[in-house]
Amino acid sequence: MLLALLLPQSYADYESFRAAIERLSKSDTVSASTIAKSPGGRDVVLLTLGTGKVHEKPAIFVVGGVHGPHLVGSEVALRLARLIAEKGGALLERNTFYIVPRPNPDANEAYFRKVRLERSGNDRRTDDDRDGEIGEDPPDDLNGDGWITMMRVEDDTGGWKAHPDEPRVLVPADPKKNERGRWRLLVEGRDDDGDGEFNEDGSGGVSFNRNFPFRYPYFAVGAGPNQVSEPESRAVADFAYSHPNIAAVFTFTPEDNLFHPWKPNGDSDRASIPWAIRSEDSPFLEWIAERYREIHEGKDSPAPPAGEGSFSEWAYFHFGRWSFAARGWWIPNGAEPVSAFRWLAQEKIDGFVEWTEVKHPDFPDRKVEVGGFKPFVLLNPPAKELDPLAEKHLTFLEKLAGWMPRVRVSELRVEDLGGGVRRVTAAVVNDGYLPTASRMGEMTGDPHPLQLKLDVPKGVRLTTGSLRTTVERLAGNGGRAERSWLVAGGGGKITVLVWSPSVGADSKSTELK
Repeated sequence: MLLALLLPQSYADYESFRAAIERLSKSDTVSASTIAKSPGGRDVVLLTLGTGKVHEKPAIFVVGGVHGPHLVGSEVALRLARLIAEKGGALLERNTFYIVPRPNPDANEAYFRKVRLERSGNDRRTDDDRDGEIGEDPPDDLNGDGWITMMRVEDDTGGWKAHPDEPRVLVPADPKKNERGRWRLLVEGRDDDGDGEFNEDGSGGVSFNRNFPFRYPYFAVGAGPNQVSEPESRAVADFAYSHPNIAAVFTFTPEDNLFHPWKPNGDSDRASIPWAIRSEDSPFLEWIAERYREIHEGKDSPAPPAGEGSFSEWAYFHFGRWSFAARGWWIPNGAEPVSAFRWLAQEKIDGFVEWTEVKHPDFPDRKVEVGGFKPFVLLNPPAKELDPLAEKHLTFLEKLAGWMPRVRVSELRVEDLGGGVRRVTAAVVNDGYLPTASRMGEMTGDPHPLQLKLDVPKGVRLTTGSLRTTVERLAGNGGRAERSWLVAGGGGKITVLVWSPSVGADSKSTELK
């Protein structure tokens, strides 16, 4: 049976998603393991795809669904696992793929609840407004339609006005342009605790994508009590650090750096704690991002949100790996709300709740209407697009695997210096596009450096040098380094081995005569 038949043909709730993983793991090249339990009791599952000694091959780590409402990331990541398993062959001969398709299962599950509300936090109970009580003022489904949308309150001092071309869409009023707002815009709900604030302490939880150490947003809603405080984020970070063969990380997230590549900053380059991509790494991200855009055939991806505490930034700035992040899908020109509204109508997608008046106990003398875009529709495509999106991202990952560094021992020569002494010289070359480590990786010191080892036969002794040494970062497309040793004594086979867990290995032998 084709693996394609093993996956749900629509967005899958936790039980369906977990069952699809179990079926997929029956493939000869796929294994599944649970690396954490969420506060809601849901498994965080790791898929390992490969052949032979999978943990000794350079690996690409794919993580989907880091932002709770971004279900497309989880769905495409799972479909990628299926496609990679079907592809097999040369793709898995050299590389391993680690995939955590749904690291934030509690937040993802909000899509499937009776009343749908976008949330990024897990099921941990948190006191978001820090008043000593938990969950006392959540959003409320005032019109009973099963969606938590927005409510607009008529107010001459409000900051929102109707768009001139589409009055059902609200946009900020700009006082500098002599514009005056007519509406106050709030999340649908009541002031349940009577403190004058609306929906400030609701579903709570800690967001996987705000819980990582780089640019951690202390005290922010969803950030958690401290960095990697949650079982999900801690398990993913622990897994990454315990697998030095990971060469690159690919994340599905709104914090896209492929349509919007990170920009270098000279001050950051000189800082002891950088906050921007290193200038020497930037051209590689730019070039790979351009290839991604060619595959994706898009030009209008929305600007990414700030990545404070995000997984994809941590993967580069702290974990020290090449980190690529993709939104994966977006509404064409969707950064403009009117464009999104029109696209939904064009595609006959029921994604907007018409504004309807409600009696609101907190605004007895004002007009209050409930409506707006439905949760999830601006972030996630129709289910029919999930398989084609997975195909496009498979094409990208295949190319990315081909751009990884590849080292080989290009030369091994022996010179007789007389008196039984010989000079052994080895040259190693990087045939891949990417350098053997990023400059950020060199700075963090986490990726293992290239190592060069000389094996000599019994009776041969080393007179200068060390049998094992490190090799500096090699540039891509022919970056080269040489090492020499002096040996004395008898004959036999001498071997040079070069390797790094995230780069791979090669060796060459010759006879000492």
